[in-house]
Amino acid sequence: MTVQKSLFKKITAVLITALLLFFLLTDPVQASQASAAGLMLWFETLVPVLLPFFILSSLLIALDGVSYFTRFLYPVLHRIFGCSREGCFCLAAGFLCGFPTGARITGELVREKRITREEGTYLLGFCNNVSPAFLTGFCMTKSLKRPELAGCALLLAFGIPILMGILTRRGRSFSSLPAEKKTSGSQISFKIADACIMNGLESILKLGCYIILFSMLARLLQDIPCPFPVLTCTLTGILEITNGISLTAASGLPGWLSFGLVLGTAAFGGISGLAQTQSMIQDSGLSLASYLKTKLLTAAFVTLAALLLGRCLIPPAPL
Repeated sequence: MTVQKSLFKKITAVLITALLLFFLLTDPVQASQASAAGLMLWFETLVPVLLPFFILSSLLIALDGVSYFTRFLYPVLHRIFGCSREGCFCLAAGFLCGFPTGARITGELVREKRITREEGTYLLGFCNNVSPAFLTGFCMTKSLKRPELAGCALLLAFGIPILMGILTRRGRSFSSLPAEKKTSGSQISFKIADACIMNGLESILKLGCYIILFSMLARLLQDIPCPFPVLTCTLTGILEITNGISLTAASGLPGWLSFGLVLGTAAFGGISGLAQTQSMIQDSGLSLASYLKTKLLTAAFVTLAALLLGRCLIPPAPL
């Protein structure tokens, strides 16, 4: 079974690579436009926000400062989610700073043996989300032109993952693991900063490459003739969220349906997001399959709730 699964993954990777090469050779204009769009998204949106945070969070972990940073969050978050002091940092960063920050910090804390693998798997399922700024700015204001629904969108997109975290806790309570090696004052040097900078650059470059590749795949998918716009929008969003959200907003679908699809797409994060998450947690032992199951369930609940709420809040377009 394992051999068959590995073979399937290899064949899939080869087919996708061949498809992208074919796209580049047969339609270089469209391919370069899709690649440029992904590159600009990465350069203008992710690099300014995520790169400094990647570097500073790595530095905070290396200097053993996470427990001090989360001193005021711990009493509340531990009571609700049972997480450790370091786990509180994963939650705060994952909900406030945007995808895939939660996955990166969770993976790094597990690799550094600051939290257990069990706690990391639990936290990863619901702390790796799009940022509030992305949801209110790009999704509601720029794409759907519905800024008045930003509050409802935030409530659904973050309230349901929080509820999932509470329901999947199952009475567990996690404690911080003792650090194997504390960083003393004499060890604090630019070498630590250099290592954190290189770690952050490697992570942000991986994200950029994934976004470029999946932007090209999304453009290919959009070029396939389909009589059902909702299907094209859904499949594009499943593949890559920014392209899916933009396409949904411009498709002319009813407002309530667009609202539900956009929030569901943002909650899932797309296959591109899945690949980015895998790159953030590699060598940590965290389960991508467990993460995917939780994400799919969360996205289904968010989509259903958003469709029902959209029906009530968004009036039908005039004939």
